[in-house]
Amino acid sequence: MRKQIAFAFAAAMLAAGPAHATSFLVSTTTAGNTGSSDSGRIYTATNGSGKLNVKVTGWSSINGVIDNSAVGSYGTAGLGIINRNETGANGTHQADSSGGTDFFLLQFDQAVKLTSAVFNSYAFNGYAPDNNALLGWGSTTAAWNSTLPIDGYSYASLASAFKGTATSIGTGASGSRGIALGDQAFGNVWMISATTPDGGKAYDAFKLGGFSVSTMAAVPEPATWAMMLIGFGFAGAGLRYRRRQTAVSFAAA
Repeated sequence: MRKQIAFAFAAAMLAAGPAHATSFLVSTTTAGNTGSSDSGRIYTATNGSGKLNVKVTGWSSINGVIDNSAVGSYGTAGLGIINRNETGANGTHQADSSGGTDFFLLQFDQAVKLTSAVFNSYAFNGYAPDNNALLGWGSTTAAWNSTLPIDGYSYASLASAFKGTATSIGTGASGSRGIALGDQAFGNVWMISATTPDGGKAYDAFKLGGFSVSTMAAVPEPATWAMMLIGFGFAGAGLRYRRRQTAVSFAAA
C-alpha cells in the first residue's frame, strides 16, 4: 500500500517580503563536473536589491512512488538526475522519463514565480531530443534548506499538494525558455519534471542549466499602512484647504 504524504503545503499567504517585486537569475552550471549528491545542491543569487537562496533536490517517480535520487552537476550543461534504476552511464544522467519520471524540487527562502529556465536537451534511447517539462508550485512551512520528507510516498499525493501545475512545451532545442504563468503562480516550492513519453514518439531528457524567478511584491506592513494613511490625510487636508481658498476667491470676485 502506497504511503500518502503526511505533510501539507501551506495554503495561507506567505509573509511579506520586499516592498516591490524583483528578479533573480540562478545559474546551475559549473566549470566542470562536480559529481552527484543525494542531499541536493544549494545556490545563492544576488541582485542590486537583495539575495535569494534555493536548494535543488532530485527525485523520481517509479511506479507511482517517489524515490530520492542523486543530483549531478555536469559542467556547462547544468544539473541532471540519476535514479536507482540508472547507473549514470549511457545517457542516463539527465532528467528523463525512462525508468521512472525524474523531477527537480526547488525550495526557495521566499515565494517566487518561475519566469524562465534553461533546458539543455539530449537524445535518449534512440529518440529525437525532447524537452517538454511539467511545472508545479506550492508553499511549505519547512525550512528552505531542509529535505522534504517525501521519499517513499505516493507521487499522486505530491501532485495534489501543489497549488497549480502547467506544462512547458519545448522544441527539442537546448536553451533558455520563457515561462508565462498567471499572477497566482507563486510559491516557495517549485517542481520541474520530465513528462511522460509523447505517445511513444520521444522521451523527455534534459539537464537544468539555470532558471529565472521574480519575487512577490509584498503587501505593506501595518506601520507602512499607517504612514500611507497619514500621508493621504495630509494630502486630503491640503486639497480641502485649497478648495476653501478657491471658493472664497470666487465669492470675492
